[in-house]
Amino acid sequence: MTRGTVVVTGAAVAWCAFVLITTLLPDGPALAPTAVYLPGFLVLPVVTYTLHRARENALLCVAHVPWPVLVAGSAVAVIGWLFSWGGLVGRPGTETLSAVAGLVIVLHVAFGLIAIGLARTDY
Repeated sequence: MTRGTVVVTGAAVAWCAFVLITTLLPDGPALAPTAVYLPGFLVLPVVTYTLHRARENALLCVAHVPWPVLVAGSAVAVIGWLFSWGGLVGRPGTETLSAVAGLVIVLHVAFGLIAIGLARTDY
């Protein structure tokens, strides 16, 4: 199940990144805010399962993540964080969509990195 959690978090981050890219393109499709609700709802099982498995060893699990994956994940989380508080914004009218997608990316990356560490340690 831990590898499944990594796949779910990866898919959710990819989808939210696609949504954010469409808000930056001037002629991109106008997606409704509901486009990020499914990945947003997927945060709950990812967080509960990962925290249940990792418990107090969450930082130890992050220590087992390969360095390039940790750096890439941290960069993606920072970009998501910038979108979530409005540091980066797409077209006018997409502020809410960008904020929700950015927050979903930050949560999925954080708990996805813990899940990668769990998978590598077979914990």
